[in-house]
Amino acid sequence: MEKMIIRKNTGNEADIDAALNIYNSNKDFLLHHIGRDSVDRGFITNELHEMKDHGFISNIVYDEENPVGVLDYMLQKDGSAYLSLMMLDFKYQKAGRGKSLFRLFENQMINAGAKTIRIDVVNDHEPNVIPFWEKMGFEGKEQQELTWGDKTSRVLVMIKNIEN
Repeated sequence: MEKMIIRKNTGNEADIDAALNIYNSNKDFLLHHIGRDSVDRGFITNELHEMKDHGFISNIVYDEENPVGVLDYMLQKDGSAYLSLMMLDFKYQKAGRGKSLFRLFENQMINAGAKTIRIDVVNDHEPNVIPFWEKMGFEGKEQQELTWGDKTSRVLVMIKNIEN
């Protein structure tokens, strides 16, 4: 496997197109998270602005020069990182890249001084990705509701301690 890198989404046309293609390759994800099976450039642009306004950093993940994923997170002053979104292009899933991408992100957060990583996993449908996150070392802490777009979903808040 090539070497993945995480680069900030600058909001230029190439980054928006990359994010748009990655989102739209994940129709089931979109249906379960926002209630529709595709998004447009306006949605991606709005997400970038909303994430920035809330203190998140939006990124495109590259494998060599190919965009293969999106990753949004916030590193908070209390030493916690909040991983809001980690999504691989559908054609790159089920090949170990999700695990590799998370390990890359985790190492970046350790190097940045984070002590924990939090994720909110939508778990009101089957199959869901809770088993993946448990394999990555996360523990479920509490149920909450999360609204994204027009859809409200049940989520499991999961935490991983990464403090050395």
